[in-house]
Amino acid sequence: MSPKPLHLTAAMAVLAAQHASSQTFTLAASGDFIGELVPTNNTRVHAVWDLFRSADFGFFNMEGSLFTSNMSTSPDGITTIYPASENGKSNTYGDVGGGPYYDPSQAALLAAAGFTLASHANNHAFDYAEAGMFATQHALSAANVTFAGSGASLQEARKPAVRQSADGSTRLALVAAAGTHTLQSVAGAGDDGFRPRPGISALRASVVTVVDAAGFAAIKAVARAQGQAVLGDDDSTADIVLYTGQYPYAWSTWRLASDEQPVGLAWAVNEDDYVGILDSVRAARDEADAVVFSLHAHESFAGVDDSANPLPLEATVPAAYTQNISRAAVAAGAEVVLVHGPHHLRGVEVYAGKPIFYGLGSLTYSLGLHYGGYDLPIEWDDGVVAVTRFEDGVLAGVELHPLVHGQLTNDTESGESALPKIAPPAQAVRILEHLKTVSEPFGTTIAVREGVGYVELGL
Repeated sequence: MSPKPLHLTAAMAVLAAQHASSQTFTLAASGDFIGELVPTNNTRVHAVWDLFRSADFGFFNMEGSLFTSNMSTSPDGITTIYPASENGKSNTYGDVGGGPYYDPSQAALLAAAGFTLASHANNHAFDYAEAGMFATQHALSAANVTFAGSGASLQEARKPAVRQSADGSTRLALVAAAGTHTLQSVAGAGDDGFRPRPGISALRASVVTVVDAAGFAAIKAVARAQGQAVLGDDDSTADIVLYTGQYPYAWSTWRLASDEQPVGLAWAVNEDDYVGILDSVRAARDEADAVVFSLHAHESFAGVDDSANPLPLEATVPAAYTQNISRAAVAAGAEVVLVHGPHHLRGVEVYAGKPIFYGLGSLTYSLGLHYGGYDLPIEWDDGVVAVTRFEDGVLAGVELHPLVHGQLTNDTESGESALPKIAPPAQAVRILEHLKTVSEPFGTTIAVREGVGYVELGL
């Protein structure tokens, strides 16, 4: 008997479409969440939300924690939330602790604004220890925001988080890690004798200061004064560690410059972290149609701080370790790399046909331009929505929509001040010129049309 012809019902057709694989999608991405969402009729704010709602996926970095009030109970009504002994702002230990926290309802507001993906690996994720971290996870999950980068174990923190587009056509995997993080926040794998440790997926990277011969001789003298008799050989060129504190994170490493390693900053990256994170990116290829790698990394190439006013151009260059793992993530299979953490916009690189955004600035920003006794550079109040479009797995477009927050009034008392707003023409020109300048060293050209930047792809 010959088989009967198959007639698809409407429901079956929808189901078939949902299981179809597609590498055609749009991703709208911005940076750090540093300020609450509030109701507004501001058309410039709603224009920002429209960019995220119209994309297949919307991304932000969940900076801070989500729970009802400082030192309250978690959603289970049992666990009390206490500040950790160090926080992502000061990176000190043993003081009051704490950090930014928001009502859990913010997660639902973010979801309504079009955000579907969040990184939860950053220097503020553990400001309220594991209880605060789990409460934030709970709030994001309840709002149907998919997050990556934190978990009850190292394996869970590194695990790709997979999100399906609303039309069911594309599965996107997010892998998130943090180079800038607190010591307490590092997740652990556990073993036969110990439970895993909750925390974030950390990329532990410590700075190595490279100095000339005279500087190295001076460092060697300091080491001898610390009792390091092993350095008695004046001809030794081995790296020197100065024990300048009780714990290893306060120690400093020094290296003699060479032709291969000039004077400046180098980075010693934890190999297990580096390999494990890239393995997660590779594993994500088996779970999704496309992969996004997110990294929280404040550090600059030369160690220049970004709080000086005016903003030093040197502060906008990402640290060597940031550039290295970003490119390695692309080689491992990531379609897009999103870096956040610096309070300013950094350059865009198209590497092997994939975009790397080295600094997305802030999604919301509540600090203003006068904070903590400092007059901050205007760039701290800038932002961007980067809209990336892929067609059949090929990068087809990158749009850069410039944002401002409170700089037009600098009124931090207003709830709307922290909200992102499409930049007016004069501010858009300044922001896009900045992006052109900081992207040029990566060989990236940005064309500007009607207040929007377009990365030239040479298609």
